[in-house]
Amino acid sequence: MSTERIAAAERVLAAHGLAGASVEAVGHNGEISALSVPGAEWARLIGPEGYSVSEDMRALGFRYVALDLAE
Repeated sequence: MSTERIAAAERVLAAHGLAGASVEAVGHNGEISALSVPGAEWARLIGPEGYSVSEDMRALGFRYVALDLAE
């Protein structure tokens, strides 16, 4: 998986003010962006801001966007 795409995805999260968040490309051909977000930030991703983050991730070529529930 392209480290440039992961870096770009992490810049998207930073631009949305999601401090401490990270991205991992998972699934077949890395088509899923698995977001690890601190628990205090989860509420921000349920609703309009989450939709905006998702659209930004899809613009980078990810087919799906998921929250990593293990974090």
